[in-house]
Amino acid sequence: MDNALLMRDRIHVRTLVIDDDEAVCRRVFGWLDAEAYEVVTFTDPWAGVERAAQGSYELALVDLRLPDADGVDVIARLRETSPRTRVVAMSAFPEADQVRRAIRAGARDLIEKPIKQSALLRALERQLAEIGIPARGEEQFNRRLGARLRRLRRDARRTQREVAEAAGITPAQLSQIELGKTATTTWTLARISGTLHITLSSVFEEL
Repeated sequence: MDNALLMRDRIHVRTLVIDDDEAVCRRVFGWLDAEAYEVVTFTDPWAGVERAAQGSYELALVDLRLPDADGVDVIARLRETSPRTRVVAMSAFPEADQVRRAIRAGARDLIEKPIKQSALLRALERQLAEIGIPARGEEQFNRRLGARLRRLRRDARRTQREVAEAAGITPAQLSQIELGKTATTTWTLARISGTLHITLSSVFEEL
């Protein structure tokens, strides 16, 4: 199992996308799903607001230019029904007045369309950082996982060589994992945790 799947199992950031363009919804869904976000999309803005009222969403992306609704009104209503949701507005050629109204309604950031994947991910990472959810990129995940394994090994008073030999890997491989410089598999993690006499699920408790 690769790290994207490990992140999907461990960290769930529920994200709502409201945009009348189905192509945009599909594109954004694909980008975020690949990064292990839990995504639901709506072309009907009020259906999206209703869904937000029924469950807890950490993030929402809302298009400001909707054919049958004012995106600012949608943001305001979304914030009323789900006040903990961090809203990022989306707009092509945003006007200054529109941006001010969106911010007053509760938007935390604005992404200009056409949306670029890198800009989208950076915007969401900023929101997650502000609410205390750690970065979700694979590199950051590897570092957190490695540091966690190193702490657990030291708490167990085991050397890298002892753990590596018992887990059937080389000390060099374990060193790379603990430094966060390489990805690892669930099977390897299971062997390492077994050697440390802890459950695999406990490895992820503080990530």
